[in-house]
Amino acid sequence: MKCDVLTRGLRFGLVVGGVCALGWGVVWTAAVMVALALRHGHGVPSALLSEVILMGGSLLVGAALGLVVGATLALAPGWLTSHGLIRRLLAGVVAGTLFLGEVVVSVEGGILPVLVMIMGIPVVGVLAAACSGDISGSSRRHAWLWSRTLLRADFRALAWRGRLRAAVDVLWN
Repeated sequence: MKCDVLTRGLRFGLVVGGVCALGWGVVWTAAVMVALALRHGHGVPSALLSEVILMGGSLLVGAALGLVVGATLALAPGWLTSHGLIRRLLAGVVAGTLFLGEVVVSVEGGILPVLVMIMGIPVVGVLAAACSGDISGSSRRHAWLWSRTLLRADFRALAWRGRLRAAVDVLWN
């Protein structure tokens, strides 16, 4: 049971880190393309290095954030996680505090990314609070946090059109 909470927490953290990494990837890939278009080839290696650091750091911070939120909800006493408001506050405060690691990672990009990440702290806290019931296992509102083993078992019995539709449903939901 506790391992499932950690798995759902890790899944949550990887989504948070993946969104940040995707944002960094788009911005810094555009910066590299602009540098190449303007024939400033000397700035391309440093921009690519910054992109790798930002994307990898975002995924690492997201994974750590998810694992710590999951561990906090798994190790918290039952009376604490059974009350919705207290559980949400706990998850939101832990996730918001750990998202400061993303602010540290964004220092590689300059002052504007740091300010954007500071504005993202409450957003991550609210998102963790909203998903805290699913992470702790007391609700099933967010299907993307739950294991898809049943879907994989049903997937094998379908024809190719059914498999395609099931794959689209899994990716879409």
